[in-house]
Amino acid sequence: MRVKFTLLVLLQVALLFGIIAYRQHWVSTGDKILLRTVPFDPRDLFRGDYVDLRYEISTLDLDKLGVKEDFKPGDKAFVLLERNPDGTFYAASLRRVPPVGGKFIQGKVQYQATASRWEVTLKDDSQGTHRLKPPFFSGVKTGDRVTFCCDESGNVLYFFKQRPGYKQECRGLEVAGTIEEIKETKFRNVQVEYGIESYFVEEGTGKAIESARNAREAKVEVSLRKDGKGIITGLIVGEKTLR
Repeated sequence: MRVKFTLLVLLQVALLFGIIAYRQHWVSTGDKILLRTVPFDPRDLFRGDYVDLRYEISTLDLDKLGVKEDFKPGDKAFVLLERNPDGTFYAASLRRVPPVGGKFIQGKVQYQATASRWEVTLKDDSQGTHRLKPPFFSGVKTGDRVTFCCDESGNVLYFFKQRPGYKQECRGLEVAGTIEEIKETKFRNVQVEYGIESYFVEEGTGKAIESARNAREAKVEVSLRKDGKGIITGLIVGEKTLR
């Protein structure tokens, strides 16, 4: 009985070391890329300190990519990647099979839906005109007073309708005024997961990293296998890299 128990423990230890060795081989030999994160809400406190991550390539505009076919939940998704000037990568194409040549990442389709792309024209109190592209826009009509909260690049993080006697503060750059025009364009998009949507971090740092992620200041280093599967090798916040 004692011999069987010892063999079982040794087997478990060997399996653990095998997993660690395989992961290290994947990390050291994979093709490294950088992905830019996008804002995403919040974390499960029962699983310890970690951040939930979503990427610019998590939601793909099929019409913008020129993809005619539709996808269903569970379909494999191979995303051809192209490099931005800042070193991060963006989705250049979406396919059901691995592309020949070029960098690509493999994921799984969660769902396909019809979404809306918004362009809002706003006039501020100095009669200046702003054209903003919020990721969502509802409950507002032309003539309403609205405040948009943006990051340093001018991307809309969120907005709120102004109400007399009720003050809301902007976490970011504030653009406020009266809505002059709302333009909505329908498009097909798919939500893709790549198995790199959670990352455990040092205890007590989760909130700070989430703030950087929600301000679009976080990047993720990913190591790609030849089949396009990715594993996180680092989280970059400003000049600091967490591994």
